Amino acid sequence: MSMDAAALRGVLWREKLRGWLARILSMGLLIPLLGLAGLGWGVVGPYFTEGSYNYQDARVRRDLAGEFDVLISGSSQALRAIDPLALDRAMDCRSYNLGMVLQTMYGRYQILERELERNPVSLVVIELAYDTLGRTYEDNYGFEGSVRQLGRLDHPGQWLDYVARQVPPRDWVKLLDDTLDRAASTWALRRQNGPYVPFQYETHGFIPGLKGVPMPDAGLYEADYHKESLPTNVEEENLYYLDRCLELCRERGVEAVLIVTPLSEYMLWNCDGFDEILATHRGVSEKWGVPLYDFNLKKDKLSRYSEETAYCDQHHLCEAGAQVFTGDLADILLRARAGEDVSGEFYTTYDEAIHSRRIGG
Repeated sequence: MSMDAAALRGVLWREKLRGWLARILSMGLLIPLLGLAGLGWGVVGPYFTEGSYNYQDARVRRDLAGEFDVLISGSSQALRAIDPLALDRAMDCRSYNLGMVLQTMYGRYQILERELERNPVSLVVIELAYDTLGRTYEDNYGFEGSVRQLGRLDHPGQWLDYVARQVPPRDWVKLLDDTLDRAASTWALRRQNGPYVPFQYETHGFIPGLKGVPMPDAGLYEADYHKESLPTNVEEENLYYLDRCLELCRERGVEAVLIVTPLSEYMLWNCDGFDEILATHRGVSEKWGVPLYDFNLKKDKLSRYSEETAYCDQHHLCEAGAQVFTGDLADILLRARAGEDVSGEFYTTYDEAIHSRRIGG
């Protein structure tokens, strides 16, 4: 979908909504429908406003609005890699991690726009995973990602907008049924335990507690070199909303940086396609004039993120790895902000990085 097509779809949706409202008013159905809507909200309201699932942080962000000057926008990689409390200590800031599992670029844009409106933000860190720009509803984020996104929103207009833009009509009934199930679970948990208190009040979005799992032995690196291939396609809608995120920052005078979090060294050897993805990320960086720090290119990656203890799986850091990475990220950001050229900390390509580190270069 091109940028123009994405914008056109939004216009068509708004026109369709106006047409529905006009028909409702002309048929005298407004009051009955409002009553039905009120009844429905009575059933599902607590699920959205109070939450009961660990991905639901709308209440936290609403209650803490106005406090944050640094926002982290990302996928599950960012969610598990950046501890805002550690970042706050290192950078003397107040940060929140907006990352989420299976989040689309439109979902990121939607939440980032909301938080920029109600926080005095000076810096946005945008994490780019290897599949960020290639995700599609059918192949990657799909139905479950939409459920999580809707469970994080705190305004009916946002819910309608997301469903209209991101969820195909064939799944609308399924989505309603799923929402009613989660609402019923929320009521049951309230009766059993009282109101849910999101852990994000304490962690500011970060998910703690992930344990380290040893990665495959280094002896397999060369034997498994490029046995797998990563999709390197770019979905135009994803690129469009990444541009919109950067445009939001520029319009508000907010500094933006692009980052890539560490993946296991084995995965970097095993999968082909990383350098093509890197070229796409660099294109975005150059287009907007914002820095890109890819920590998979870090020269000291192996000593900083042990294959034995730093990862909970091949593409996510565990809590111990996240503490190290958050410190390293803060170090790079602070040095760059002070005017230091930090490019010498990174190799130029993935192929150069993995082979240089392999021989101790």
